[in-house]
Amino acid sequence: MVDATCDLMAKRFISERQPPALTASETALTSIGDDTANAKPILPNTLCRLIRPGVGRLVLEDGKAVVFHCADNSREYLGNPVSPLEFEMDDGPALEQLLTTNEPDWIVVNDLYHDTIEDKIAITQALYDEGILAIKQADENGREEDQKE
Repeated sequence: MVDATCDLMAKRFISERQPPALTASETALTSIGDDTANAKPILPNTLCRLIRPGVGRLVLEDGKAVVFHCADNSREYLGNPVSPLEFEMDDGPALEQLLTTNEPDWIVVNDLYHDTIEDKIAITQALYDEGILAIKQADENGREEDQKE
């Protein structure tokens, strides 16, 4: 009962919240500010994290893992309806990892809790396409590559 109430309050908060105002360097790491986002593949050694704490919420509904986020919200009060992303229940642990990894930490796609690398990449790609995930490439040794900003 308490969990359902907390999820309901979080969904309402996210639907009423303004989208995050990102800095130029933050925008460059998202699909919103990257003109070459479609040309950049997400690889197993790609580093990723949530763009800002609290922009997304994982809720379990009707046997599905649903991510609610405020990236598409309007600057007007309730200007756009919330557009949640639905995933299979077994994607939940990987989604939780992505939604709880905040600055300054990064998580490597290959380290997500899931059976196959294809599923890990698909989950990361879906959140990146929505504009709530920041990514950057790592070199062969897993170290961060310097971003030219």
